[in-house]
Amino acid sequence: MTSSTSNERITVEYRILHKVSQILQKPGDLVEILQNTMKALTEFEGLKVENKAGVFLADNNQKVLKLLTTIGDFSQEFIDKEQIIPFGDCLCGRAAASGELLMSESCDTDSRHERTFSDMTPHGHYIVPLKSFDNLVGILFLYTDTHPTWYQHSQEVLLSIGGLIANTIERKQIDEELNAHRNNLEDIVASRTQDLVKSKEQYRKLNNQIQMIREEEKSRLSREVHDQLGQSLTALKMDTIHIDKNLPADKADLKNQVKSMISTIDETIKSVQHIATELRPPILDAFGICEAIAWQSNEYKKRHGLEFDLNCLQDHVDIDKNLQTALFRIFQEAVTNILRHANASRVQVRMSREKETLTFVIADNGVGIKEKDIDNPESLGLIGIKERVRPWDGQVNFESSPGKGTMLIITLLLKIS
Repeated sequence: MTSSTSNERITVEYRILHKVSQILQKPGDLVEILQNTMKALTEFEGLKVENKAGVFLADNNQKVLKLLTTIGDFSQEFIDKEQIIPFGDCLCGRAAASGELLMSESCDTDSRHERTFSDMTPHGHYIVPLKSFDNLVGILFLYTDTHPTWYQHSQEVLLSIGGLIANTIERKQIDEELNAHRNNLEDIVASRTQDLVKSKEQYRKLNNQIQMIREEEKSRLSREVHDQLGQSLTALKMDTIHIDKNLPADKADLKNQVKSMISTIDETIKSVQHIATELRPPILDAFGICEAIAWQSNEYKKRHGLEFDLNCLQDHVDIDKNLQTALFRIFQEAVTNILRHANASRVQVRMSREKETLTFVIADNGVGIKEKDIDNPESLGLIGIKERVRPWDGQVNFESSPGKGTMLIITLLLKIS
């Protein structure tokens, strides 16, 4: 495969992966999101995917797959017969049982393709397990030309997409539970006060679970984009530089074209790094909350001119990973509000510990916030800050007055071993 062909393939794979992740992040109906995702995959020309695909949901208790949705021209006979597939039956059932990605070159010659239909024409398959960690969520099947392209990197991309789809399905299922809970909340309030207290706790747990799933999605996608695409682009750059060095001096046009390719690859690498960092900065996992806040503060300063005074923990303190993530997202939310509303030029950030109490303070020199706005139920950003620290019984207080800035104070007890 030539460098030019390799470059084009990686660019297409990157665009498809990025486009799929954007579709899956959008709000809306799960079936519609999955249909749009499958339509996007039909643009993956290197795999020769036809405009026919579908998604099964896995019932791991009954060991069956249940057809959720399809795109393309499927007959009613297919729809009726494929409603339920036992694990181990046909290609999709085999992928569900093994958890492995499968490929079939032709339904006419593959003995694993046990189900036939009166209007069936020769075709191939990609069968992609939708797995969230070790949990099988479902199966994605894609119709292809017979004898489809099957290079190693395509498998990695499809498995990555399968993981993203699985995470989205889980998140949507939780959202559906949450919406159902909200729809019934008024009846619960009217009939049983004790159940209301319990329901609020369930709501918070679901909300916390959603936040954790979203962070896992961002972390997973960040790793996929940074590691797989970044490494492939770096290797492609090295190959292109090698070609440039070995081109004869009299091939000026070719040399200019290769230099242009190297420049394009460099820009693509920068885009990959930017996307991965925006999803979840690796410094947070590698060095902790203080280093992550310092990095993010520098980014805000470069983009918006906002000055920061940072005074983070002087002594090493073991802080739960999920709590570090919550505090970092609170910092981002608070600074976003400052940039939007405060008209501030400087932000002070302090994190300190006294015995078992951790205090996190974010203060600005802006126009301040009115008390009625602090308690406003439509102030979703402020509500979100309070909800993020609730799992750790954190207390959130705002101190502000017009023209004198705003101070956000978070206090919580650390579990010191």
